[in-house]
Amino acid sequence: LNTLVKKYKLTGLTTRCFDLLTSLKSTACLALAEFNNQKIIATCEGDITAMISMKIASLIGDGYTFQANPSYIDVKNKKIVLAHCTIPTKMLTSYHLDTHFESGIGVAIKGELKTSDVTIFRLSSNLKDYFVAEGKIIKNLNEKCLCRTQITIKFNDDISSLLTKPCGNHHIVFYGRYKQIIRDFMEQIKE
Repeated sequence: LNTLVKKYKLTGLTTRCFDLLTSLKSTACLALAEFNNQKIIATCEGDITAMISMKIASLIGDGYTFQANPSYIDVKNKKIVLAHCTIPTKMLTSYHLDTHFESGIGVAIKGELKTSDVTIFRLSSNLKDYFVAEGKIIKNLNEKCLCRTQITIKFNDDISSLLTKPCGNHHIVFYGRYKQIIRDFMEQIKE
């Protein structure tokens, strides 16, 4: 991947990770984490919309973002559990290496994030609709039935649209409160 990034001067990429499980008997989790540490946008599972969402979030925030799957959504209590097997280690307070959750092979990152204010963002595939909310990471989890890095976020905002009008699966988490900036940005690009 690094050879391709250098050859084509890429500033972003996405991989079809699950194809690598059979062809290479490995995953791209660690490589994607390192690209994101270098602020080269790198997303999983061929998710181009997540890559674009991550680029926007990285420009607005400090440059480091976590692409994660919603694993549990509690609309009533405004909580969500997000998990994934790759994350830039520069976002973490500590981490260790593990295997990829779904396959049990390759190298994934099990990280701990700081309890902090965060923004969660996702564009829809039409690039017009989006989800954005502010919350706080309240807990790092260690569940065996989820991808390796796992967090619980508590929101002030209504998060029911995650179930009723989802913009996609992967959501981008980044430190800080940027909901209004995201909204302003999205209004500008609609014009």
